[in-house]
Amino acid sequence: MPTNMSSSMDIQSRPYTPADPLKPVSVAQRVLILIQGLVDLAVIFVSSIPLWIEIVLETFVPKPPKNIGGQSALVTGGANGIGKAIATELAKEGCNVVIVDVDHTNAEKTAIELRQFNVSTVAYKCDVADYEQVRQLHREVERDVGPIDILVNNAGVLPFLSPEENHPTGIKRMMDVNVLAGFWTVDQFLPSMMRRRKGHIVAIASASSYTPVGWMRTYVTSKYAVRGYMEALDEEIYLKGQSQSVQTTTVFPFIINTRKQLIERMKRMPGVATMPVFSPEETAKTVINAIKANKRKVVVPSRIKAWQLSLYEHIPIKIRRLMDVTVMKGRPIVLD
Repeated sequence: MPTNMSSSMDIQSRPYTPADPLKPVSVAQRVLILIQGLVDLAVIFVSSIPLWIEIVLETFVPKPPKNIGGQSALVTGGANGIGKAIATELAKEGCNVVIVDVDHTNAEKTAIELRQFNVSTVAYKCDVADYEQVRQLHREVERDVGPIDILVNNAGVLPFLSPEENHPTGIKRMMDVNVLAGFWTVDQFLPSMMRRRKGHIVAIASASSYTPVGWMRTYVTSKYAVRGYMEALDEEIYLKGQSQSVQTTTVFPFIINTRKQLIERMKRMPGVATMPVFSPEETAKTVINAIKANKRKVVVPSRIKAWQLSLYEHIPIKIRRLMDVTVMKGRPIVLD
């Protein structure tokens, strides 16, 4: 750390110095602010007309999907489940795939399986929650494979798998893997994408980051964080003038048929138990199609749109809870 910079702890421990008081705003100034706001709205309305036309045209006549064949993709948590399915679909598209997982045995098995698609594959053991391990991973990947074009942040800790989930150690581990790991991988692999003006970053969030479930508060919190991080990252890339070169996609799956313990627990939750379950393969196909179409957000199933989830999110809470109770038929949730 540079010597002229202070740590957050140092800043917080210093005496608090309040900002200068705000100057009073006169009636005339308020009127001017209102007029300026109305003028700005009129300018935005007129300027947005061509953009709305473009959006409508793209809806009915979508652009041809981009070709990702020959690109190098890295998938965290790629040894099993959704990660393995995404890695498989990337290999089918002709991507050279890097599998990263703490489960090195199955990561290597997956890498071997993917070679049937005539692509280069390699597996690395790495705990992506550990920043130093991610730095070392980046060095090894750059040395062995070269720059990464597609980064898929899929590694995650699922709910209901550990009795310590809501204890301090469990909460910290879930946040480290589900949230901070994305910070670390992007920190290492994004600069090369920016320099080369070529790249795509994918994060697997969850529909629960729009439709929270109280029994999964730690997991839901982590996925809200992923959603917020990806929104801010996409905006930062835009502000740096790279939005046409480096794309982002955030994926919001509903229930995916992955680990047996999780699915069995879900089946015992009224309301959730009646929801459809989707395969990792269908999820992976949705992710790859989103990458090829440069979609910023995609839901699994793809027939549901993120803006629809956002509408649900903003329904008055009493109405939303009435909807939830109706679906659950007033039955208690059995977790044991």
